[in-house]
Amino acid sequence: MRQVLTIAYYEIVHILRDRLLLGQIFFVPFLYTLLLGAVYIAGVLNNIPLGVVNLDNSQLSREVVTAFANSPHFQLNKQINSYSGLERAMGDGTVRAGLVIPEDYAQKVSLHQNTEVLIVYDSSNLIWGYNTRKYAREVINSFNIDHTSAYLAGLGLTKEEVQNTMDTVSLNMEVWYNPTYSYATFILLGIVLMVLHQIGLQSAGLTVTREKEQNSWLQFLSSSVPPWKIFLGKSLPYYISSFFNYALLLWLVDYLIHVKIGGSLFLIILLGALYILVIIAAGFYISVKAATSLQVTRYIMLLSVPFFIISGYTWPTRYIPAYINDLAHLLPFTWMAEGLRLVTLKGLGVHYLGNHILALSVMSAAALFPAITFGKPRKHASSQKQYYFRRT
Repeated sequence: MRQVLTIAYYEIVHILRDRLLLGQIFFVPFLYTLLLGAVYIAGVLNNIPLGVVNLDNSQLSREVVTAFANSPHFQLNKQINSYSGLERAMGDGTVRAGLVIPEDYAQKVSLHQNTEVLIVYDSSNLIWGYNTRKYAREVINSFNIDHTSAYLAGLGLTKEEVQNTMDTVSLNMEVWYNPTYSYATFILLGIVLMVLHQIGLQSAGLTVTREKEQNSWLQFLSSSVPPWKIFLGKSLPYYISSFFNYALLLWLVDYLIHVKIGGSLFLIILLGALYILVIIAAGFYISVKAATSLQVTRYIMLLSVPFFIISGYTWPTRYIPAYINDLAHLLPFTWMAEGLRLVTLKGLGVHYLGNHILALSVMSAAALFPAITFGKPRKHASSQKQYYFRRT
């Protein structure tokens, strides 16, 4: 154990001397999370810019406009008063949605004929499109209820009779797990895990290549210290720092950005411990096999985007081709991201997390074994060592 701690101390000294590496390990994850948190802190889309083209300009049509103006989800742009103006504003992004009321709106309503108002919305960004459609339906449904109840009351029906007529069929809705439809709650944990993945993998991935470039790796190969102790000593600082970042960033998104972090603390710790072990062990083995730090950086830079895309974190797996799902299930990020969501957001217990824990455990063993059993070319190292001593 003393040999492991000596190597770990050596690695910590290097980290403290290398300001760039020190910042990468401790400052970059914190900075990334703050930046991403600032981007997603609103969580829910409100005040969607809305242009209104009221071709009817009647009292009833103005009531429709007022219903949208009173909704916290929309913000009216009063400078738009024509369809051509709406087209221009939608094109340059001044507004993201438009309400068009036809000329005969009030006349058709007074005759109890079916009439329509038109909602156009920008779906070039699906977040804008989905939320605009949902909010517009809410406003129109609420307006229809109010208008119908007022009409029935005008026919002489009592308040109780109006209510009984309106409430023949009612719908009671409950939104589970993310009741505010917060986009930050949906996306941010996955991005945090990917930040930890990339920083941890790259930090551990440079630990041996750095020694190779400084011609000091030979000292480790020539020593009597077994490979598993070298791995533990050189990886321990990165494992501890990665787990520290994991705990810190979860606290940060919970306390400052108000992303829901609930569920079993034990499961959160267990998932994080296994996930980080996979990352650090894989990074160390990559470093052993790679010739230079540049190679490691190039390889690792290619991983984040495809891992995140195919994991199913942002798009339901049932709509992803089976062969891509099969590939995704070989990646630790897939199991970790979904497992952490099940614990923190849904509050599920170990009974639901069995497959995720098992998968991460198997991946930890698969990454750990080659990392602690890397070959030490003793003959080559011994001859090199003798040559070194003859030279000196």
